[in-house]
Amino acid sequence: MFDTVKIAVPLMLSRQEIENIDWKETVSSRRLEANKTIFKKLYDSDHKGLPFIRYTYKEDEPSKCWLKVETSIPSFIYGSNVNELQDDDIDTFFIMMRKYISVKLKINLSRVPSIRTWVTEKVHVCKNFNVGHLKSRYLNAMSARSIAKYQKRTFNAKSSDRVESVEWKATKKKEKIYDKEAEVEQQRLYPDKARHLKKAKGILRYEIELSDTEIRKISPGRKAVEVLSMDVAAKILQKGLDRNGLSSGVKYTSLQQVIDAINRETIPLRTKSSLIAFATELLFSGEDECLNKYAASTFRKRKMQLRSILGTDVLLIGDNMLPPLRLMPQKKTATVKQ
Repeated sequence: MFDTVKIAVPLMLSRQEIENIDWKETVSSRRLEANKTIFKKLYDSDHKGLPFIRYTYKEDEPSKCWLKVETSIPSFIYGSNVNELQDDDIDTFFIMMRKYISVKLKINLSRVPSIRTWVTEKVHVCKNFNVGHLKSRYLNAMSARSIAKYQKRTFNAKSSDRVESVEWKATKKKEKIYDKEAEVEQQRLYPDKARHLKKAKGILRYEIELSDTEIRKISPGRKAVEVLSMDVAAKILQKGLDRNGLSSGVKYTSLQQVIDAINRETIPLRTKSSLIAFATELLFSGEDECLNKYAASTFRKRKMQLRSILGTDVLLIGDNMLPPLRLMPQKKTATVKQ
């Protein structure tokens, strides 16, 4: 349930240790005065999944230093992020990463600080859903889905109107849902590509990049051993799926079915007329246009009423019901009718 992470490790290298390392790249700040900031980088562009290491220090004050390590956890462990992490993989990751840092920086393992001192600076939580031939239907549904305070972008296959990815981006947070097979296909140098394409077939990937505020809510000190918890990831992902309506299923229906369902309700005639008008706008113009025509409070109220009546957040024209996507058991909620 994790992919990319960036971790700060409180390690200080001596000048001799810095010189002993086979850095891939070295740059410095443009300051002409003394005490420049030096940036040392280690990475392997030929092998997907190997960590990117950056060691930063003050030229005249080596004690002022920062070691940052960024990697895809599943790619680091398995060689591909098509694989999903298992419950014990986080422990494996920490063990492997300590050894990797030791080897790449040419220091004894005892010199690498305990994982309890590591700080999380970036984390992506994710979940693979094997939906088979329904991938396009889910992506089409999500391309019509807006999230308050987020900007939405939809990406289509080259020279096609087929949706491959939908992204919602806020100031300091991003989430997306995409066709994992298409993503692997587009990467020319993907290792063991044929095998991983086969594994990615039918996979819909849902991914959330947490903001710094969200990371601190999990762990005020952003401790990696607390943030990288499978239970924590599951709760975050489920909350996102609930917000997007994916956890309750995506209903393909006709306008007449919606009208009939509304008319069967024992609610005032005026409310029925308002809901029918709202549902018509939602089905044929999409959420973005609805948000332009309705006040935010009215929009939320009408969506809650429709969800109570129809059992779903997202409506599209069609004949099928897309199965709910969930990680955790569904909680019972009170019915709203007014």
